[in-house]
Amino acid sequence: MKAVKFVFVLVLMLSLTIPALAGNGPGGPGGGGGDIPDTGELFGDLYVILRDVNGVPILDGNGCIQPISSITGSVTIETIDGPLTIEAYVDEPFTLAFYTDTAGDLVECELTEEMANWVQTVDFGRLNLGRSPESVIAHALDEAINKMNVATAMKLDAAGRLVLTLPDEENEGLFVDKTIDAPAENLALYIKLMQDGHWITVNVEPIVKGGPPEGKGPPEGDGPSAEPRPVLNESAAALLTDLGFANLGDETKTTADLDSPHLTLAASLLAAAADKTGSITLDKVVYINSIYGINQLGSLPGEVEGKTYFNFGAYSYDRGATYAYRGSEECIAFGTSWVWVLQPELDADGVEVPDHFVTTCMDLLGYEVAHDPAVNSVHFTDMVEEYTMATDADGNPITGFDFINNVRAFTQAADDALQVIEYIHNYKIPEVLYP
Repeated sequence: MKAVKFVFVLVLMLSLTIPALAGNGPGGPGGGGGDIPDTGELFGDLYVILRDVNGVPILDGNGCIQPISSITGSVTIETIDGPLTIEAYVDEPFTLAFYTDTAGDLVECELTEEMANWVQTVDFGRLNLGRSPESVIAHALDEAINKMNVATAMKLDAAGRLVLTLPDEENEGLFVDKTIDAPAENLALYIKLMQDGHWITVNVEPIVKGGPPEGKGPPEGDGPSAEPRPVLNESAAALLTDLGFANLGDETKTTADLDSPHLTLAASLLAAAADKTGSITLDKVVYINSIYGINQLGSLPGEVEGKTYFNFGAYSYDRGATYAYRGSEECIAFGTSWVWVLQPELDADGVEVPDHFVTTCMDLLGYEVAHDPAVNSVHFTDMVEEYTMATDADGNPITGFDFINNVRAFTQAADDALQVIEYIHNYKIPEVLYP
């Protein structure tokens, strides 16, 4: 029998099996029963590939995934049938090597050494936190739940993150608004929401050192205490309902009940967990959902046998509608999408005055209207995919996808939120400077 070479790591991506990260064990944020994976496990390089409307990889006629090339080039391979030339064009999908070599061995879906610099790798950055031990994610979720449980009011900031009105620890009887901005807490809330469809911790069994699962409890200071895990209370659930997120306080809800507002919140949570100066891409969303166990939910046509992808089919996104009412109270006279920020002072000639700033109101959607790089507002990136040479396994041409519906809409929503987070991080007036 001829030997079969499996030489390409991307083939493994198609059969990536990652149990639910937090919803299926006593130590995970979901609090259900079952096995908990070693979420610290590292995976091989993951690449930008051609995907269908649901984010499922589109395979070529040989059943290979199709990476998107970063260059224009070609490589010639010697096969039993003679030379085989594989060509690549920048920003287009290319075919992986599939042939019988001169020794008579079948080579399937190979990324040859010469083709190694064609692929575009996906950088997860801070989102790698999701590979931490389950105790770290559980602890972060508990921290967020504890804060929500004592909040007297809730709202969203400009990026869609939760802002809680909490007792002022330094001034008894007073209250202060605080954004849940810790990356770990936002990531834990994202994972819980996308795995379970709500924020109710069903299993409150504490995670202690050496506790369940066997030998995987947190060391001292790393994870929940020996006290029972907190559960979102009725007061917090009511405040979330007032914001339009009724599912979060209802443990009977599932991911099938997540409507566009809930998923837009999820997009903001994911953005809040990512690198401020980075971007959210389609491949990053799909890969990270596999790593977090989220893609083990739902079922879509075209999936690899036995694997599933989160169903974003009912999701739609409108940037203008989303950010039209996310401004600062201080700027309400200008409009509901305006935020109060610090800006460099300009002299009469429009030149920045060194080391001098003034307070002003800026329109979150100002660049959306002008599309002028000189406009000092959030510079959103309109994501597109235009593949001019791509065909599916049946030879049908594949046209560009929009970022208004489905998983691409979620990607756009998450990246928009990330750009707003970076903007307000750079320009928002610190509370200590408030008059």
